[in-house]
Amino acid sequence: MTDLTPITYTDTAHTSEKFLWPRSEPCHHGKRFRLSAASGQRLAFRHPTEALFPARELVDMPPKRLRELEQMPNHSPRPSDRPEHPLRWDEECLRYTSQTKINFFIGIIRGLGMVSFFLVLFAAVVSLIAMYFASKSPQSDFNYNDILSDLIPVYIYILFFCLLMWGGANLLYRFFPNYTSGYQRGPMWELNRRTGMVKVFANSAKKSTAWKIAHELPFHEFDCYIQSSPTSQGIAQYNLSLVHYSVEAHVALVGMFGVTSRLDQLAAWDMLQRFMDTSQPLPDSPQWEQFRSLDPTTLEWDKEIARPPRYWRDMDDETFNQKIVELQNRLSAFYFG
Repeated sequence: MTDLTPITYTDTAHTSEKFLWPRSEPCHHGKRFRLSAASGQRLAFRHPTEALFPARELVDMPPKRLRELEQMPNHSPRPSDRPEHPLRWDEECLRYTSQTKINFFIGIIRGLGMVSFFLVLFAAVVSLIAMYFASKSPQSDFNYNDILSDLIPVYIYILFFCLLMWGGANLLYRFFPNYTSGYQRGPMWELNRRTGMVKVFANSAKKSTAWKIAHELPFHEFDCYIQSSPTSQGIAQYNLSLVHYSVEAHVALVGMFGVTSRLDQLAAWDMLQRFMDTSQPLPDSPQWEQFRSLDPTTLEWDKEIARPPRYWRDMDDETFNQKIVELQNRLSAFYFG
């Protein structure tokens, strides 16, 4: 039977007061490291007592999805393979790794095949219609049937190739899931609430170094940077990066929190600070609900305020949609108001 005893914090567990501790070591960052990992605006440390989190945490995990996960066979907030899994989001830690290269490559082929198929189909229909009306013009000197006999085989070959990419990738995912999908052998980084430590792992793709720890350092020694990059339409998108103040230890949070609006990234930073601070309960977002009884501070907090243990999971769709709007308004007022 799965052990559902709440975790126990270690002596090194983090509280927000540790951000005020002096830093004695000098900075040993090289120029290349500063330009890549430590670029952008450094965000201030705070004591985030507001229960804020990115709006995408609601959008991506509606109550219906939470209930579906609960009904999966052998579901447990503490599955037996959790300690060895390279991807985690629970009461103890946030741990991340990326997809395998094969998974990424096949996903690119599938996406290109699907998009190309519809683009070519649209171009074929439009061009054939346009040439039909052009052939009816009195000034026209070409035969529409001749054009059809020349172009249709070309379009068929191109569409068939696109379908081959799209359908072939789908077949690989379906019949060879162990080969085509999954994550790297080991994690890339870990933020541990129980210990207050940040782990940066070595090469997660190689078996020999998959779980080898390159750096293990206290969370309060990391600075958070918000970095921006424009989309193809020129719209600024943002992502977060944790950088140790002295050694070249870096956590790219973009894999877990994505490239989103500045508002969502500011909320993600506050959510991380609240998650790591053992004097405060876990962030009250849907993804953490099933783990709340497994964290001692959160357990006591929920008893004190009489929070329903299934607050998010039993919420109806209409109320949930209202919560999304309310959260977006709260975020805008808190950060930009």
